[in-house]
Amino acid sequence: MAATLSLTQLSTGNPIYDKYYRQVDPTGSGRVAAADAALFLKRSGLADLVLGKIWDLADCERKGALNKQQFFIALRLVACAQNGLEVALKSLHLAVPPPTFHDTSSPQLAGGSAGDLHWVVKPEEKMKFDAIFESLGPSGGILTGDKVKPVLLNSKLPVDILGRVWELSDIDRDGMLDRDEFSVAMYLVYRALEGEPVPMSLPPPLVPPSKRKKPSVPPVMPLLPSPPSVKDSRSAHAASKALPPPPRPAPAPAPVPAPAPAPVPAPVPNTSRLPSHCVFKKKIKKRDSVKWVVSTAEKAKYDELFNKTDGDMDGLVSGPEVRDIFLKTGLPSATLARIWELCDIGDIGKLTREQFALALHLITQRLTTGLEPPQSLSPEMIPPSEPTEHQAEQLGEPVR
Repeated sequence: MAATLSLTQLSTGNPIYDKYYRQVDPTGSGRVAAADAALFLKRSGLADLVLGKIWDLADCERKGALNKQQFFIALRLVACAQNGLEVALKSLHLAVPPPTFHDTSSPQLAGGSAGDLHWVVKPEEKMKFDAIFESLGPSGGILTGDKVKPVLLNSKLPVDILGRVWELSDIDRDGMLDRDEFSVAMYLVYRALEGEPVPMSLPPPLVPPSKRKKPSVPPVMPLLPSPPSVKDSRSAHAASKALPPPPRPAPAPAPVPAPAPAPVPAPVPNTSRLPSHCVFKKKIKKRDSVKWVVSTAEKAKYDELFNKTDGDMDGLVSGPEVRDIFLKTGLPSATLARIWELCDIGDIGKLTREQFALALHLITQRLTTGLEPPQSLSPEMIPPSEPTEHQAEQLGEPVR
C-alpha cells in the first residue's frame, strides 16, 4: 500500500523530490494546500484528467491537502504518467525516472527547444485535416466543441480516449479548436485508430509551430478538489456563489465529419468521459412519492443562481453558460462531467431549472462530504417534474 512506502522509497533517494517539496512548502509546515499543489502539478504538462486522478490517489484521506509523503506519491504518479505507465498506486513500486516540471503550465513550452522541433503532422496530412476543418463550417477560423464532437464520435474510439484527445488538442484551453489544434486532434485520432496509445501529455514535436511561442493560456484554475468547506454561518451564502456549472464536456473524436448534433455543452479539460450530449443509455427508476434530495432551502438558493445564469431566459442553461460555475469548484473535470451527464436526463446538452439544482446539490455533496456522484440517479434524486421512466438508447452516430 502507498501508506507503507517511505519517503526514500517513493523518491528512490533522488534529492529532486525534496527540492520540489520545498517549492510548495517553503516554511516546512508539513502541509501542501490544494491550490498550491494544483499550480505546481499543472507544470508537469499532463492533462487535467490525469492530474485529477493523481490528486484523488494522493489525497487518500480526502482532506483537501497533502502531507509530505502524499505529495511524494503525487510526484511519483506524475513520473509514471510522463513515462507512459498507468496512474495507479500499484505503479508506485515500478522503477521510473523522476518527474519533470516546467516554468509554465502550457504544454507547448515543455521543452526549451520546442520552437526548433519539426512538426510531426505531415503536409499531406495537414491538407486532409484542413479539408475536414473547412467542411465543419468554422467561424472566425475557430470550431466550437459541438461542431468537432460529431467528427470525433465517428471514430468509435472509447470516450476516455476521446476526452484525452480533446484535452491535448485544446492547447489554448479556450474550449474551441483553431485549424492547427484541429490537426492535432485528427492526428491523435488517426494514430489511435492504428493502435498507437494517446499520450498523457502533448509531446513537443506535436505542438503546432504557431503555438510554441507566446502561448495564450488563461489563468490556471485549481484542478484539484477544494478542501472541505468550513461549516459556519457564511457557508449557505458562499455555496450559492461557489457552486460550479457543468463541466466543459470534452468532444468525442471521429475522423469523418458528421452533421452537428443538438447543442452540446462546451468541452471540459479532460473528463474521463464525454459530455452529456453524447447519448449514453440512462434508465431512471420509478420515482413514486419519494422526497427529493434537494431541500426547499437549497432549491431557492439554486434558483436564484439559475436566474442569473440563464442569460437568454429560455428556462435552460447550456454548458457554456454554467461552465465557469462548475470550474470554480476546483473539482476534477471527470467528476464534473459525470455530474453533468447524470443531470442532463434528456441528453439535450442543457439543464432545466430542477436539473441545475440537482447538479449543484451533487457538487456540494462532493465538496463538503467527499461523496462521489452515483453511477445512476436513485429515485430520491430524480427531479419531481421528470417522467417516471426515461431511457435513451446509446447511438453510434451523433444525436440529431
